[in-house]
Amino acid sequence: MRDPHAKTPSKATHIVVGDGITALAFVKQCSLAAGDHLVVLGRNASQLGRGAAYAKGREDTPWRYAYLLNSPADDIDPAFARWLSDRWDMLADTMTGRAPNWMRAAQPLVNAGDVYGVNAPREFYGDFMEEQAEEALAHHRAQGVQVSLIDDCALTLQSGSDGTTIQTEAGRTITARAVDVAPGGPSTLRLEGDNGAFAVPSVFGNEEEIAEHIKRGAEIFCIGGNAAMLDVLRLCQSLIPEEQLRFVACAPDGEIPAALVPRLPRKLTRPNLSSGHDTAKTFLAEVQREIDLAQKAGDEMREIRAGFRAHFLANPLTNYIDDADQARRVPAQLRFWLRGGTRDTIMDMHRLVGEGGARMIKGAVKAIEHGPDGAKVRIVDADGGETVHNTGLVINCAGAGPTSHYDPLTENMLTQGLIGICPVSKGLTVGPQCKTGAPGVRYLSPATTVIGDEVMAMPLYDAHMLRTYAARAG
Repeated sequence: MRDPHAKTPSKATHIVVGDGITALAFVKQCSLAAGDHLVVLGRNASQLGRGAAYAKGREDTPWRYAYLLNSPADDIDPAFARWLSDRWDMLADTMTGRAPNWMRAAQPLVNAGDVYGVNAPREFYGDFMEEQAEEALAHHRAQGVQVSLIDDCALTLQSGSDGTTIQTEAGRTITARAVDVAPGGPSTLRLEGDNGAFAVPSVFGNEEEIAEHIKRGAEIFCIGGNAAMLDVLRLCQSLIPEEQLRFVACAPDGEIPAALVPRLPRKLTRPNLSSGHDTAKTFLAEVQREIDLAQKAGDEMREIRAGFRAHFLANPLTNYIDDADQARRVPAQLRFWLRGGTRDTIMDMHRLVGEGGARMIKGAVKAIEHGPDGAKVRIVDADGGETVHNTGLVINCAGAGPTSHYDPLTENMLTQGLIGICPVSKGLTVGPQCKTGAPGVRYLSPATTVIGDEVMAMPLYDAHMLRTYAARAG
């Protein structure tokens, strides 16, 4: 999509900062005319739509297609589900013979005529999104708009009489009359000792090092029980036979997330919630009742989660809780209750726990210490007691936390007070329609929890949610 010979512009009509699904959503809704200049500025802007989450892997890595989407294809995007179905034979050829055996896991859904329900490799979704980006940019070009895709990292933003000026890591300076900022989420919570001889601070970008430990037979210890932990399991399965697997995950609740299992015909749980709550506590009690009732009625977590998501997209929290600060206490608990994950990997995890190749530990990791041939993990239980677990390699999959940081541009905007941090939810706050304190600048990221007066019930770590709110900003 990028013209490698194009000059870097000093002026633009509209800059979109980012290269993932939110950036693409902003690109699609840009209202531009002939002679205008659209600049997309991101680390991988030339592969707009993929972002870090759906990047193209290296052909020579066994784990290239191992990482899967957390949700069934049509939960992510019905258009993606159709794209997947239309290309099924080609994609099946790509996946046949790979470890772990994705085709075997998908076969029951295929036999039932439910290709839309598979958990596709994330790179396939990146292929789909890159095609969407090419179509969107082609539309702009057909309208006479000049388009520049620049692979670079935005560092600072400054408003002036000529518009908003962006400074980049490579030393570029670009000024535009309108800017949409669409970065990723915050960094992983760092822990003492999580980067050393026998520990890495994240799975992504460290696969080569992790693979060496897996292949030498080391026990693999994940901090956290989330999607990144499941990715590590897939990485292990892509490299060694399951009977050789030694896999441990440690999470405060000691539980494996629920699998998002699709069924035909599709069904959404329809919560029945009342207004007029004074506190988050009473509202959450009502939500818990509705979840319990849905489970007793036989609803799967996919149906419950998708049903609540659809409900809250149409009915913001302030419809039910009058006090906005009380409403802001809700999303963290809802995210935990309605969490789910990749059907294939979660079912594998349950099976491997039963067979002894994997296990879950309940507790919070305090620190990691490195010895001559492995790591010692210090774990604190709910009562404050501490135990030590000796292991081979520790991978930090803890997710975001109080000491997490954002990308440089987000940090710069926070420093200037152009966006804020909600004192209750600790997420990012922006104005109505994602407007910031700088004229002509909008901001939306997965960490955004307050948009104007709206308090979102479901966090935006969800492709469908991000696209919806980006569209509403327009």
